[in-house]
Amino acid sequence: MSFLTFNDLRLTFDSSVKRSKRYQRATFGDGYSQILGDGLNAEKETWSCTTPPMESFEAFSVEAALKLYADAPITWTPPDATKTFQSQFTAGSLTLGYTNLQSLSLFGYTRPTNYTANLVTGVLTSVTIANGTIVRITITENPKQFLLRDGWQLNYIAPEVYQLSFELERIYT
Repeated sequence: MSFLTFNDLRLTFDSSVKRSKRYQRATFGDGYSQILGDGLNAEKETWSCTTPPMESFEAFSVEAALKLYADAPITWTPPDATKTFQSQFTAGSLTLGYTNLQSLSLFGYTRPTNYTANLVTGVLTSVTIANGTIVRITITENPKQFLLRDGWQLNYIAPEVYQLSFELERIYT
């Protein structure tokens, strides 16, 4: 579709994401239990999306795209794909908690001189960054695959003005 890509779709500030992990828990008779992630792709991510009010032709263009993608994966880069945060190096490595990264940088350090990064696993290693050093990290996640969940809602705001609401659920293909 040349007229719209989901990365160009504007969302309001009240759009939100819910993230969680699926897990399995085995409980034994003596009160002992074991918990483990439910498979390789145990992370769940659901976006509740709302567009700002838009003219009817634009709203119907978005609706047309939603109809086309109603049963197909949507490749989308969510608005929070770039994140800056701090974390601490311990014993020469740092596991970020984020995986499948498009890019990564450490404030004040250069790669590969000061550190190496595995963008797939999100693990940094270094022999020059001292143990216990807190570093500022900026990452950008790769686009993800989503499915349209439970249709969409087209809200009438005023003559020739509409707003759309829909949910996208992350899938693994």
